[in-house]
Amino acid sequence: MPEGFVEPFTPHPSRFTRRKADIRIIRDVGKARFSDTLRAGFAFAHSAPFRKSAFTLAEVLITLGIIGVVAAMTLPALVNNYKEKELATQVKKTFSNIQNAALLAQKDLGAVGDNTFLFDVTNTHAETAKNFAKYFNGAKVCENKSQKGCSQYYYKVKYATAYKGSGDSNKTYTPDGAKIILNDGSVLTIQQKTSCSRTNTGCKQDSSGNCIKDENGDTISVTEIHSDCATIFMDVNGLKRPNQFGADIYEIQVTTNKVKPGTWSAYGGTSFKNILTGNGKLQYENYTEGEK
Repeated sequence: MPEGFVEPFTPHPSRFTRRKADIRIIRDVGKARFSDTLRAGFAFAHSAPFRKSAFTLAEVLITLGIIGVVAAMTLPALVNNYKEKELATQVKKTFSNIQNAALLAQKDLGAVGDNTFLFDVTNTHAETAKNFAKYFNGAKVCENKSQKGCSQYYYKVKYATAYKGSGDSNKTYTPDGAKIILNDGSVLTIQQKTSCSRTNTGCKQDSSGNCIKDENGDTISVTEIHSDCATIFMDVNGLKRPNQFGADIYEIQVTTNKVKPGTWSAYGGTSFKNILTGNGKLQYENYTEGEK
């Protein structure tokens, strides 16, 4: 054996086997402890204070169904309220424009405070309409229904409420006269009167404008005094529906010195008053023509 040679250390086989066994024991114990830790953490995370609840499919469907029912009940009312507010705003705007146009005409004709120069009782509907249309930018005049492109503006209009007049079935009304179509789509019907003061015989009416009958079923006659030189029917959204007094159509009376809202309830007088006084509530009802 060479000098300085050191024999390498060879562990005893039994010692090596014991060491591997110890390592396995330590490893198995570590795994067991790690698994116990995971299980404990999982159980803790899903304990009552920390568990997050989840909705079942049935619960989600029931909730969506309830939301749908509520929406179906409330959405039409919300849409209708929005449309009515929009119409009320248009009524104010268009009525103001008509009043301003009449004032411009008075100044232009040298007759401040007098409407009789523009709404001349010797004029036809068409003549007055053409003269008045000059004070609206971009306005078009339809002198009559037979004029090309004008027949569509002569349409039926419902009264504010179911109106029978002196008959037994609900009626509609087609305003005659000349039409002024404004550039925003509004339609004005001009009815020129032959006198600014007239006396007519009519019937006594209820709050809806229907004739009141006596115990024998006969209408009760009354004498009516009219002081308007012309009537303007204002449809603030033109051809669009509902085409009904008290909703999108209103009566305006032109007297010798005023342009004022009509008051007859059948022509939307109640709604007109509400709009101009700030109430804004439109009072009209849907009904079927010809229904008794």
